[in-house]
Amino acid sequence: MKPSVFPDKARSRIDLNRNCSSFLSEISNLGQSEELGNGWKGIPGLKMTEPPPSMKHPLPQGSPRSPQTGGSGEEPPNPTSVPRSLCLQCQEQDAFFSLLEDTVVKDFLSMDVFCRISDKYLLAMALTYFKRAGLPISEYTRLNLFAALYLASDMEEDEEHHKYRIFPWALGRRWRRFFPRFLRRRDRLWARMSYRAAVSRLCCEEVMAVAPQHWAWLRDRPLQHSGAMRPHQQGEDEEEESDGFILGCPKPH
Repeated sequence: MKPSVFPDKARSRIDLNRNCSSFLSEISNLGQSEELGNGWKGIPGLKMTEPPPSMKHPLPQGSPRSPQTGGSGEEPPNPTSVPRSLCLQCQEQDAFFSLLEDTVVKDFLSMDVFCRISDKYLLAMALTYFKRAGLPISEYTRLNLFAALYLASDMEEDEEHHKYRIFPWALGRRWRRFFPRFLRRRDRLWARMSYRAAVSRLCCEEVMAVAPQHWAWLRDRPLQHSGAMRPHQQGEDEEEESDGFILGCPKPH
């Protein structure tokens, strides 16, 4: 017989067949009564990790160990979730109302003739921001109120130029020099409440329902100045406000 050209390969093939035969004979000796999962552990030199519970018994949707709720049965943390109720404390509400009685703040509110940047909803948003940011009573200040109103206008108002009227009231006559610092304060307030600046109308109404007869919650914006502004309405609207808020300037105190 002619010798094989590749004796090493032939020998390797024979060894592989012997190993396969040995492997199959050991499986057959495990016994039919044992489960396959336990039988794998009896083979020497073979490691098999235990399958995760979710692979053994698939669970229905919404079960305590469902992938959506986690293994402990609790809901997964959601950093953007907002509690349904703010749990407003009496001292926090009183401090906010006292802030609205500040001389500069009252002049600011009185000059906002059409409630374009300080209607009842924007004021309720400002109080919500104070609560979400966890401000202590000592930080219910005039400057933080103006920063909160500016942020509320950023979130809700279509027209940019109205909120710029906050600058002179918050920073004084040299506001052009200091307004970048004011914007950084707004950003810090935003960060302190984990960037949760969106406030629903229902949340605002819950805040106002605690003391519905307070004068701040009676600041309704006129219908002609509410909703989205169209370009053809802007010129007419500015003419009406030319003797109101646009010329208003805070008095030194």
